[in-house]
Amino acid sequence: MSGGGATCLNCGATRIGDYCHVCGQSGHIHRTLGAWWHDFTHGVLHIEGAVWRTIGMLLRHPGALTRRYINGERRRFLSPLALYLFSVFLLYIAYSLFGGFANVNAPTRDARSQLVAEQTRIEDLGQTLRRQRAEATTAGRDTRQIDARIAKLATNAQELEDARKIMDRMPNASDGVNESIRTGWHTLDEKLNHAIEDPELLLFKMEANGYKFSWALIPLSVPFMWLLFAWRRDVHLFDHAVFVTYSMSFVSLLITAMILWSSALHLSGVALLMLLFPVHLFAQMRGAYRLGNGSATVRTAAALFAALAALVIWVALLLLLGIAH
Repeated sequence: MSGGGATCLNCGATRIGDYCHVCGQSGHIHRTLGAWWHDFTHGVLHIEGAVWRTIGMLLRHPGALTRRYINGERRRFLSPLALYLFSVFLLYIAYSLFGGFANVNAPTRDARSQLVAEQTRIEDLGQTLRRQRAEATTAGRDTRQIDARIAKLATNAQELEDARKIMDRMPNASDGVNESIRTGWHTLDEKLNHAIEDPELLLFKMEANGYKFSWALIPLSVPFMWLLFAWRRDVHLFDHAVFVTYSMSFVSLLITAMILWSSALHLSGVALLMLLFPVHLFAQMRGAYRLGNGSATVRTAAALFAALAALVIWVALLLLLGIAH
């Protein structure tokens, strides 16, 4: 039964229409898989319109989205935090499936051993090619192909030598660096030296903590935004929180696109996509705070430095967490 006068199955109130005026539950209750799927899409993803409407506004009119949400259009758009969690979820899926677009792994002793082995292999191959070239020269045969292979081999050998020099300058567990840090605090010394001895483990911990503590960028960024508009009495901390969270949602979506662009589609120029961030930040700044072009440009530049400062603090926190645990 869904008409007026029926009892709400959720709170027991007498409904006036199709929806309970007390708790908002619909009178249309179904026990089908279709109803389960509808609950999933509606309650989790808001796939019926809110999430796509919000993302569309975030990409095309970020300033208008921020301003309209601040002014009270809360039902029409996905909340900033919900959109941020959704965008981080998409980023996690993309990273898990395809990896990052700029993966950097700390070299280990195994990597050094492999590099030395590759250098030895190239030296042996070089000797073989030079012997073949001498034989070909003696026999009067064309040596251009052998010369090309020797030149390419020399280039590879130089690249390996450069990589070896870089590795030699980096910490290694066998270099005795575990004795290099002595602060007088035994527990701290132990953790710092352990992190230096196994940098890959430290990077793994920082990566794992990055997902869990990505939300910390929001409270780190809001004070910087407050400083930019401390003189405006019509702007509140809530407004800055909405601005920062929507902006970070865009960054998460942008990084997801960069991963797909580079790792899934294997396209070049992925770094150029990051230029979209300052453009988007300018558009959001101008629309959200109703600024002119000049004022928005100055504050966008300041906000970029603030974002960098917040990022540095956040990475430092991840580093401390990685060392501590």
